[in-house]
Amino acid sequence: MNSELKTKIDLFVQNRQAVGDAFVFEYGLNCLVSSLILTNANRRADIEKMKEARKVLASKTSIFSSFRATVELAVLTKMSMQNDPERYIDEVLGVYKTLRGKRIVEYNCMVLSAMTIVDLGRMSEAGKIAVRMEEIVNKLSRKHPLLSDESDIAFAVLLAMTGKDTDTAVEEIETCYVYLKKELKVKADANAIQGLSELLVISEGDLKGKCDKAAELFAAFKENNAKYGNYYEFSSLGALTGLDIGKDELVDLVIETEEILRKEKGFGNWSLEKRERLMFAAVLVAEMLSDCSDRVYNSAVNSAVISNAIAAVVAEETATMMCITMSMNMN
Repeated sequence: MNSELKTKIDLFVQNRQAVGDAFVFEYGLNCLVSSLILTNANRRADIEKMKEARKVLASKTSIFSSFRATVELAVLTKMSMQNDPERYIDEVLGVYKTLRGKRIVEYNCMVLSAMTIVDLGRMSEAGKIAVRMEEIVNKLSRKHPLLSDESDIAFAVLLAMTGKDTDTAVEEIETCYVYLKKELKVKADANAIQGLSELLVISEGDLKGKCDKAAELFAAFKENNAKYGNYYEFSSLGALTGLDIGKDELVDLVIETEEILRKEKGFGNWSLEKRERLMFAAVLVAEMLSDCSDRVYNSAVNSAVISNAIAAVVAEETATMMCITMSMNMN
């Protein structure tokens, strides 16, 4: 393992410990999301600025806002990295309002998408992006009504930012989906396959070639007794498909990174499942090896992992509430 990757892993671990110690009531995955945001920006956690950011956020949003729910720690992390956190959150709130439009329901993914638009300096285009996002989401829903969910909104925003024709983008997603599921017969959740297809379409290059590599990597991890997640984690394989490195060497590097993480506090089997560690390991490796200058695609890769981790937290919260409800009904 080279020194650059080792340094990145060390920073990721240090940030996880700092954030976890400061926000003890947060889910572990939320702390990892915060740590990933910081590490990819090559920053150390500034806990005082994060706590100050929480006060600013509380003054601008209601307690029932999506900004104060599962994504709050990610928002605080982003705010802590700004020279002017208050201006930053005002800009994010403005973009979020545009993306949300007339929707009654609030979405975590729209908060993340709004931050991405602001981070890329595309605030003035928010209206056009929102229109294109709606077109893509509606077309995806018509293709696969049972598969379309909140995560599609995040990818639709990113696709809208590429400027790619919406019909072309949706057809390419469908091509990837059918190829992965029916021809390559990848044994993953259908929603996860659609998520990977959306990520692959955002990047440049031969679509089927990228699908082939994703399927090969998925199989290679399993062959090396490190089965990659086939649900929330699956789409993050897209981070690895464009890397100029041999399949076996790449898989070994991700597995080695996962094994290093497993030994650290907050990353062991009591805190994370192996498939979750592999997901974060894959992104750390991809970030180190990638020479991609496409900021939208880089945002898409990080968005995939962050959205997946948050989705896992939401699922865990839902399961917990169901258990509590069932217990109350039994008593």
